[in-house]
Amino acid sequence: MSNLTKKINARNSLLALGVTAFGLLIAPNSAQAMNLVNRTDLTDSDFNTLINKGEFSELFVAEGRIGDNNGRENSGERELGINTATGANVEAGDLAWGNGNVYDFSLMYDGSKVTYELGGKTLISTEFSGLANSIFIRTFAQEDRGNNSNNSVKLEDLVFNGESIGSLSSLGAQNFEDVDYLQLTDISEPFTLTGKTSMSWTGNNPMRSNLAFQIKVGNSTPTSVPEPGTIGGIFITGMTGLGLSKKNKKDEEI
Repeated sequence: MSNLTKKINARNSLLALGVTAFGLLIAPNSAQAMNLVNRTDLTDSDFNTLINKGEFSELFVAEGRIGDNNGRENSGERELGINTATGANVEAGDLAWGNGNVYDFSLMYDGSKVTYELGGKTLISTEFSGLANSIFIRTFAQEDRGNNSNNSVKLEDLVFNGESIGSLSSLGAQNFEDVDYLQLTDISEPFTLTGKTSMSWTGNNPMRSNLAFQIKVGNSTPTSVPEPGTIGGIFITGMTGLGLSKKNKKDEEI
């Protein structure tokens, strides 16, 4: 390849680098897409460590739990709830879970209002406001106990702002409780999460939160991205290199 051809290719590469960096510089942050994070091996202890280290802070939690599974109001046990980061319940609902029955659910947040629907019940709260950039979805099923076994909770056909994000489920067994996590990052309000959920068991149903799921909405520590100044530096470097390439070519022609 001739020296002239090499210089032309180098000049074009520098120009492309400069244009790309400039595009990153002017692109709005909102253009970042939601990302799924593999949290297959995350335990409840690991999740609490994230909170204690300040890597995630909860804004609010929407939950579905087996409760006492009788669907009666004011029974002392809720099956649906919107909770604070400390676990305090601000909105509650009752539902008699049918063994293996599938229910549609949705969770919507617009920055100042939470709307949570499941099994024909609707909970609304305006107790929360502000940014949410991350969601942890958790499912939990207790181990077999006495005349209770095969506890299972499923979240299926999950869709976040129109984008399919798969499913999550937990299944308890003899001497084994199962907890599973899925994380969504780089989100912004408003958002809508929809899906289908079901709980199933053999024998007596478990109680309280021993068969449950939670949608933990909050904020994760921002991931490393090039700062505007850094991107600008890349652009300037690229354009400076292009200028030097042009100067060298001109000197050779004289």
